[in-house]
Amino acid sequence: MTIRELAKLIGVSPSTISLVLNGKKGICEETRQKVLDAVKLYEYTPSTRKSKNVSNVLLMKYWKSGMFVEENQGFISMIIDSIEEQLRAEHLGMTMTVAKTSLKSVLASIDYSKYCGVILIATEVMEDEFPYLDSIPIPFVVVDNTVPNYRCSSVCMNNAENVYMALQYCRECGHTELGYLGSDTVTENFAERYQAFIKYVKELGLQFHSENEFRLKPTMLGAHDDFVKVLEKKPALPSCFFAENDTIALGAIKALKGMGYKIPQDVSLIGFDDIPYSSISSPTLTTIHVQRNIMGKQSVLQLLQLIEDSRFMPVKTQITGRLVVRASVKDLTKGA
Repeated sequence: MTIRELAKLIGVSPSTISLVLNGKKGICEETRQKVLDAVKLYEYTPSTRKSKNVSNVLLMKYWKSGMFVEENQGFISMIIDSIEEQLRAEHLGMTMTVAKTSLKSVLASIDYSKYCGVILIATEVMEDEFPYLDSIPIPFVVVDNTVPNYRCSSVCMNNAENVYMALQYCRECGHTELGYLGSDTVTENFAERYQAFIKYVKELGLQFHSENEFRLKPTMLGAHDDFVKVLEKKPALPSCFFAENDTIALGAIKALKGMGYKIPQDVSLIGFDDIPYSSISSPTLTTIHVQRNIMGKQSVLQLLQLIEDSRFMPVKTQITGRLVVRASVKDLTKGA
């Protein structure tokens, strides 16, 4: 009898059985006893093969809105390519699934006995969903989300240091007042970038006024259309904007150009991510390069450490990027 067959017989999920048999928390006593009774009644014998000897990793991409895992110019696909490449180098297989229903139900439906570990692309996972991660009974690593104040292993970009790098460059270029172009849909990464922006604007002696904060749809077309509506009101704009990601920045640039502004002569913009289009836009976009390939490789290495030694739980890795200077930020210190 397989774990799935037993689960179907007693009306629970395979992961519930795995949690009970591995002595994990998160299962009520009634359900725990139900599973143990069934194991005895049906003489179920779990596979003697330990998870560390299974050579397949489950890669799960969690989709809530799709705007961040699908529409950000291949940002996530680059991380996934790096994960797959590193898994091959480690002689491990990969099974990929896209979770478009609730995270809780998807995690509960998985037969974890088939995998040695899980890598979860958690860009769109929010704080209220973090507790669902406790249901994963095998080693796992969360990618593209720091999962703050929650006990699990993760690999993410260092949002705070990357924002500091961007603002410091703006100050070096002579900009004293900054605006903020943010997403109207919240993610953990965006929340961290906004917190860092508020903190470092003060520390670097820059000015930021709330009327220069604009929330736009985090797609190129959506950001363009939303910012056109802002610009139609002819607001007084700061000399430079920080954008939460390149997609928003590029949409805003198109809106500004369409309304007659010159970039960077009239308004400067700096982005975050360094997506491919930022290097060929007009003007090319100054931005923070996120090391997507390193994030992917590190997630695999971190998972392997965790499989070998559970004391590596939790390890949270934050990877700092680098500034890429292009043409969208004017250097005011050089005059006209």
